[in-house]
Amino acid sequence: MKSSFESVMKNPFGYISSSMEFMKTLYLFGKSDIPAAVLPTMTIALVLAGPSSLHLIVKGFLWNQLHLLTFQVKNQIDGVEEDRMAKPHRPLPSGMISLESATILYYVLFTLMWVAALYTNTIPCTLTYSVAILIYNEGGLAAVPVVKNVIGAVGLACYCWGTTIILDHGREVHGLKAIAMVMTGAIFATTGHAQDFRDRSADALMGRKTIPLLLSQPMARWSLAALIAAWTIGLIALWQPPAVASIVFASLALRCFGGYLWSYDEKDDYTSYFLASRK
Repeated sequence: MKSSFESVMKNPFGYISSSMEFMKTLYLFGKSDIPAAVLPTMTIALVLAGPSSLHLIVKGFLWNQLHLLTFQVKNQIDGVEEDRMAKPHRPLPSGMISLESATILYYVLFTLMWVAALYTNTIPCTLTYSVAILIYNEGGLAAVPVVKNVIGAVGLACYCWGTTIILDHGREVHGLKAIAMVMTGAIFATTGHAQDFRDRSADALMGRKTIPLLLSQPMARWSLAALIAAWTIGLIALWQPPAVASIVFASLALRCFGGYLWSYDEKDDYTSYFLASRK
């Protein structure tokens, strides 16, 4: 311990550099989740919980990140060969971290995730989430298109569930709040394959069977557009938000499914998916 302390004191900038590199590695593991999961679920939790203190927001964000990173690290360990072709900037294919170190990181994050669950009284949520990610990764059900979306929906609902509990001073989710979270999961279960359009090339190389590859492009895109339109109309009718909010919501939906219909380019699909996750 003394030698470690002395080495840090002799070269503090090296320690800082290593810490920054580690934080960058964590960021790259979870980068793809920022638009698709972090921002939407934090926003939903803030809306459902109402006014909250900065302390609780930070606690909720850290809980959210621990759960997201636990899944992403394991998911990228299992999909490293695919990432070498499609996403070489990620930590494993880029060589920022070895497979062995990533595996250790996964177990550390999994443990910390449960410590956070005990500390924040979100055990039922974290238990549900743990079962979902184990089925998704170790169970191999990520290869089944419809099941993949359903499990992903459970994960997304759990992010909202646990974060909302924390922001709402530990109160369990009931009533309209619970309905809102279930509907969030249902939306992803039926439209989650929107994210697969942007990865068609890599999925085809890996032999994956995603909905955008199983169906013809026109059928896959028009069916997705119909689902987005149906959810938009249904949610506006159910919640009856102010006119301005309804117009913004409908405009996002129009731009989203319009993007999928007007262009089949994977880069444009990424933009459309980004807008879809904002909804």
